[in-house]
Order: sequence, then C-alpha cells, then structure tokens
Amino acid sequence: MGASTKRLLLVFLLISFLAKSQEKKDWYSFFGEIPKTVSKRYYDQLKNSENLLDKARIIDTIASIHIQSGTTDSIIYYGNLLEEQISAEKDSFEAYDLYLSKAYHILGKGKLEKGLFDDAMKHYLDGIAISPVSEMEKMHYIHQLGLGTVYLYQKEYDSALSIFENCISKTKDTDILLFAKKLVADTFFFRNDFSKAKSIYLEVLEGLKIYENNKIRLQTQLKLGRIDIFENNLPHALEYFRSVKEVALESKFYDLYIDAVIQMGVVYYNQGYAQDAEIVLSSAYVNTVQWNKLELQRDVINVLKDLKVADKDYENAYNLMTQYLSISNQILTNQNKAIVKEMEVKYQTLEKEKEILALKEEQLLKESEIERQRTIKKAFLIGFLAVLLPVIALLLVYFQKLKTQIALNKSQEEVNSQKVHALMIDQELNLINATMDGQNRERKRLARELHDSIGGNLASIKLQISGANDQESFQSKIIKQIDETYHQVRDISHNLASKKFQDNGVSSLIKEYVNNIENGSNQKISFNPYPEEKINEIESPLKEELFKIIQELLTNTLKHAQADQVDIYLNRYQTILQLLFEDNGVGFDTSKTGEGIGFENIRNRLKLLSGNLMIDSTINRGTVINIEIPVS
Repeated sequence: MGASTKRLLLVFLLISFLAKSQEKKDWYSFFGEIPKTVSKRYYDQLKNSENLLDKARIIDTIASIHIQSGTTDSIIYYGNLLEEQISAEKDSFEAYDLYLSKAYHILGKGKLEKGLFDDAMKHYLDGIAISPVSEMEKMHYIHQLGLGTVYLYQKEYDSALSIFENCISKTKDTDILLFAKKLVADTFFFRNDFSKAKSIYLEVLEGLKIYENNKIRLQTQLKLGRIDIFENNLPHALEYFRSVKEVALESKFYDLYIDAVIQMGVVYYNQGYAQDAEIVLSSAYVNTVQWNKLELQRDVINVLKDLKVADKDYENAYNLMTQYLSISNQILTNQNKAIVKEMEVKYQTLEKEKEILALKEEQLLKESEIERQRTIKKAFLIGFLAVLLPVIALLLVYFQKLKTQIALNKSQEEVNSQKVHALMIDQELNLINATMDGQNRERKRLARELHDSIGGNLASIKLQISGANDQESFQSKIIKQIDETYHQVRDISHNLASKKFQDNGVSSLIKEYVNNIENGSNQKISFNPYPEEKINEIESPLKEELFKIIQELLTNTLKHAQADQVDIYLNRYQTILQLLFEDNGVGFDTSKTGEGIGFENIRNRLKLLSGNLMIDSTINRGTVINIEIPVS
C-alpha cells in the first residue's frame, strides 16, 4: 500500500469514526507514522560520542525508551546496534558481558513483542548463559522472566509458572518481584482461571501503591478489564480500557494504547455497537500495520472476522481468515527453530549440571560429617548388629513376597489385556461379518427383484411379440408391460438412493450434524455456508460425499486435536466448491507426522471427485485444512 493511499485511508477512518463516536465522547489517535518518542539530544550525543562506554549507555537508554513505547522495529534495531558496537571491541571493553546481556534483553523483548517467540527464546537463553546470579543478579532474573513469558505465549504453562515462582522466591528486587507476580497472574488468566488471576492482579495493584511502576499498572488494568468482559461486566471493563488508553497515550506507551483500543472495540461489539466496534478496530489495525506488529495485527483481524461472521458477511469473513493465515505463516517463516531448540537443550543441560554440582557439594559435606562421626558410632553399631541381622532377614523375606506378588499382578494384567484385545478383535470381526451379511442379503433381494419382476415382464413381452396376431391389441399390451417394468426399475433405484440426501439441502444436513456434535461435547463449532442457496443446489452423490468428508474431519478433530473452537466455511464460487476447516487445537508437524486412516479416506473420496486437499498445521498453533472440488 503506497503512502498516499495510507493517508487517504487514515482520513476516511478518522472522519467516519468522529461522526459515529460523538454520543460516546471517546477519541482515538490514528498514527500515519511511528510517533517520535526519543529526544533529539540522545541522537546528538550518540553521534558525537567517541567513548564506547558512553555509546553503550546512550544506546541502552534509547532502546529502553522504545521498549516503553512499544515501537518494535526500533527496539530490535538498537538491540542489534548495541551488540554490534560492543562486539567490535570485545577484548578491550571491560563492561562487555554486562552490555551484551542488556543487548540480548533488548533483542528478546523486541522479538517477543513482534511475535517471533523462537528468536526471543534464543536471546533470553543467551542472556541467562552470560548473566550468572553471583555477578548480574537483576539481569539474570530479567532474562528468566523473559524466557518464562515465551513459554507462557507458547501455552507451556507449567514451565512458565515454574520460572516465575522461582524468581519470586529468590529475588529481592521490587521491580522483578512485582513483574513476576503479574506474570503468574497472566498464566492463570491464559488458563481461564479468572478468579485466581483476578486475586493476584489486585494484589499487584496494591503493591504498586507503595512502589510505582506505571507500565505494569496499565498492563494489569488491561487484564482486569478483559476479565470483566468474561464476567459480562462491560461498563466496568470500559472504564478500565478508557483509563489505560488515556494514560498510555500520555506516557507514550503506544503498544498498550493499541491494546486498550482493541479491547474497547470488543466491548462495543458485545454491547451491540457493531459499526462503532469495526471503526475502532480499523483504527487499531492501521497502527499495527504501520508499526509492523504481527501479533497485534493477527488479534485485530481475528476480532474483525468474528464481526463479519456475526453480520453473515461470510465472503469478507473468509477473506479476513485468509489474511489471518498469511500473517501466521509470516510469523512462522521468520522464526529460526533449529537454533532455538539447540539453545533450549543447552540451557536445560546447564541447569541440570548446576543441580548435579550442588548435589555433589552437598554429598561431600555429608561424607565429611560421616567420616568425623564414624569412629564414635562404630562401637555402637557393633552392639546392635545382632539385633539388626534378624530384622534384615525378615525384610528380605518380605521383599521376596512383595516381588512375587508384583510379578503375579503383572502376569494377571497381561492376561486381562490379552482377553480385552481378543474381545475387541471378535467385536470387529462380528461387525465385519454383519456388514457383509447385510450386503449379501441386499444383493439377493435385488437379484430376486430383477429376476421375478423385471425378468418376468421382459419374458412376457418376448412371448407376446413372438405370438402376436392382433396388432392393435398387441401394441397396447406391450406398452402397458413396458410401463410397469419402468416403474419397477425406478422403485429399485429409489430404494438404493438415500432418502435423506434426496429430500434435504446439504447445508441443513451439515448444520443438524454440527449441532448434535456441539451439544454432546465441550467444543464450539461454527458452520458458515456462502451462498447457501447455491450450495443447496449440489446434486445428491456430491452431497453425500461432502457430508462424509466433514464427518471425517470433525471425528479427527474430536479424537486428536484437543480443540475448543472449530470453524467451518463452505463457499461456492463459479465452478469451485471450497471447504475451509480450522481448529485451535494442539496441531502437528506435517513434515514428520504421517497421515492417518481419516485423511487417507478423505483423499480417496476427493480423488473420485477430482478434488484437492491442503493441510497447514503447526504444533500448539492449530490446524487449517483447505479442500477445493470442481462442480458443474
């Protein structure tokens, strides 16, 4: 999009929103470019400074201002600049380790804000490695909290909570302590334990009355507002978001300003002001695009997509969904997973080695104490030896009995397992036999029908043709016989075809099936056909195959995906029928995991229909399946 086009879009959105928001008396800022938050004097000092330590301090100060403002690209730029400047004089720069640790923190923060979680993890692991607690305690725990935040965003909640609680128990720094408590509350928030999260958030706000940290306060208030949305306390949530919006803009915390505007759009939508919500979210989206905040772009698009679905504008909802997938793929492409995995293993190995060293030190101390007391206890132990020997013998007997019992239990479990397996095999064989018997009976019935009715009629017609004298009477009889034969063939054909798919449109059948699945499970499933009347014009054979494909996809999702949200979009455009199936489950690595029987069945059905199947899935990020089938 060109600069002039962006300016026109900003002017249009601003005029539209001012016209719509007068009665709410809200205001919003559209930023055509990234706001300037750093004083010109810092740039002048950096340009004129010749001392490396002064340069490092100024770069660190500028980067800290950008971190507070949330200007992601600038954070990453100055993190790279700091690392580059100090690395050039690594051997002669005394504060190299300290400022390299700061550079890793800046880069980790920037990559985290941009949604590049794997790159962020690499920088935080590097920071932990060069920031020992004994020398750089604060920087060590800052990197630990950053690593925990990456785990939190990747939904590895247990790993994140362990790191946060470890920091709380060991740090004495008030900033670190309050931030760690806030992150613990975030963990419970993302786990949907809103009651516990709210309790800890209020505790954090209480602590901030004594020690002010404005950005942590605003982040905490944003989360409390979101909890109010879940509790349907919309007016109170709006108070939180308005307060955060005003203070964030005044303090130049532009990332929090955008987040507050997004949440206000969600509140307006829930209050029934769909048009106002769309304009508010559009203003936020313009700023996220300008600042290249990929995660926030994805969040705004997701909410806008829900607005379009609510308005039954499925075509634009599908376009927004396509854009959502594009941004997700862009995030994944930018991540360097191989390097990060190696660093994570190194970090875990380092932590284990530390634990082993601590255990060895403890063991040496114990051995020294044992050696000191050995002479004193030796005579005492000899006196009790006569008593201990019978006790040991009894213990050995008990141990043998216990071992025998465990072996018997294990043997019994194996026998039970074999019985269960045999029963399952018998059940499968019974089902197969029942299916084959049913098919054989149906074949015999059709053979009888064809032989007794149609075969008899055709034989009669043949005899009449052979012995016909009266042509007029003969012709009427033949016509009558042929008519009866036609009706018998039609009746047999109708018996073979499924009445359900003949009498109903495919959209109503899928809706009924989806509703039955949703009512019997914890999943939220949406089905969006567009345009519905054209989809219902699909012929019966394709109806049945399409229905069975969706059945197979839902079955796979319920069995394996652990998803709580499934979205199904069915679109017919010209000669293409497109099915988009998305879930927010655990996903899988398509390069390593083979396709199961479910996907093999779907591909076999699509092969007969000349259709195509595309699977896009990543671990912990859900699965998207795109199917295209040509239709006449």
